[in-house]
Amino acid sequence: MKIAFVGKGGSGKTTLAGLFCRTLVAQGADVLAFDADINQHLAVALGADPRTAAGLPALAEHLEAIKEHLRGDNPRIASAAAMLKTTPPGRGSRILRPGEPGPVLAPLIRDVGGVRLAVTGPFGQDDLGGDTPSRPSTSTSATPWRGATPAPGRPDRPGRPGVHPRAGARRALSAEMGPLATLL
Repeated sequence: MKIAFVGKGGSGKTTLAGLFCRTLVAQGADVLAFDADINQHLAVALGADPRTAAGLPALAEHLEAIKEHLRGDNPRIASAAAMLKTTPPGRGSRILRPGEPGPVLAPLIRDVGGVRLAVTGPFGQDDLGGDTPSRPSTSTSATPWRGATPAPGRPDRPGRPGVHPRAGARRALSAEMGPLATLL
């Protein structure tokens, strides 16, 4: 079973994911969790001290090796560099399975409070989307952008009527996913 906790920033995704994972472990379930939130604090929510949490290996630092492993000998994918986020598996591709993380993923998973945890690592500006009038930079969300109009009833918050100012600003699926718990 796969379960994802998604929602607006500050809505309690990490807290809920941590409590949910701990509850499942207490009931004897084998849990593999991926922290793909832009603010990665799931390890701390699972009981790790902040120093230990900061030292967890980031999947992003091993992205090329992960892609190469997934590519396998698929003749339609020339190289790991040719893979996009949306490249589907095909004949010859390898699939990562939670119960069998394999030689590439296994060294990147750590036990934290009885939960097997992997973290994506920090996000760069390219992971969050670019600057356009309709997609403002997340790093300047408090600054009005050209062409912005005040949101109804919120003269302090620029935006198009009825649209949150940061709608569409984050393109990376993982930046919006929040912690993802996969149950085995």
